[in-house]
Amino acid sequence: MNPEEYERMHALETSYWWFVGRRALVAHVLEATLARRKNASASALRLLDIGCGTGANLPVLREKLGDSGQLFGMDFSPLALQFARGVLEVENSSARAPIRLLQGDAQELPLRENSFDVVTMMDVLEHLRDDDRALREVWRVLRPGGALILTVPAYQHLWSAHDEALHHFRRYEKAGLHAVLKAADFEIWRLSFAMSLMPPIAWAWRKILLPFAPKRPKNAQRHSQGAVLPTVPAWANDFLVRYVALEGKILLRRPLKFGTTLVAVVFKPLTNG
Repeated sequence: MNPEEYERMHALETSYWWFVGRRALVAHVLEATLARRKNASASALRLLDIGCGTGANLPVLREKLGDSGQLFGMDFSPLALQFARGVLEVENSSARAPIRLLQGDAQELPLRENSFDVVTMMDVLEHLRDDDRALREVWRVLRPGGALILTVPAYQHLWSAHDEALHHFRRYEKAGLHAVLKAADFEIWRLSFAMSLMPPIAWAWRKILLPFAPKRPKNAQRHSQGAVLPTVPAWANDFLVRYVALEGKILLRRPLKFGTTLVAVVFKPLTNG
């Protein structure tokens, strides 16, 4: 992403509904996923958050993982990791095992195979030119029976300057995400939409309002425009956080049929057969 987008993310991700709600949704999903990892002892659990960004998700991941687990955050951007170190100064001053940060490319993970029980990728895969290669790298570093939890933006027809500002290569259709996960040899446990209130709002913004917005010059940089995070009143922000968190519980029972985000929980098979 552009440097200014990291700065804006750092400023908003502890309060803006989209970040807070997604974090709560993933926390519910992670809790259920860890409960399913019956073949691993609690003390052995190792979690890798690929694309940890400015670090706001890491404390919540550690809370669900437990103090005895080992948590690693990885990002390609040194600037993002600089913000994350600031977030973790207080977290890592406790008696609990410190959260470790490392720089690396998701398409070529600097990690040994069969070394993690869980990998999380929150809105990361769409930033990678070769998503199949990245998924195969995740498969490589997961232990047999290990889980990948990921979120990605849904519906290619909603592509806009927002995606360009965030350096997306694509948005995903449900069938397309299913196909790329299966091609990487993952077993799919849950695949669902989320952010189910957003499709009509996102469509109206992109199809009705955005066409009347000032156009950028044709010779402008591809990612020159900022991401779109409309301001909402405090009551609406609180409501949306609670609603998205509730979706995290619902989609564990049955998949949601629409939404601007896709959520997947997949497992590396216990055997290659």
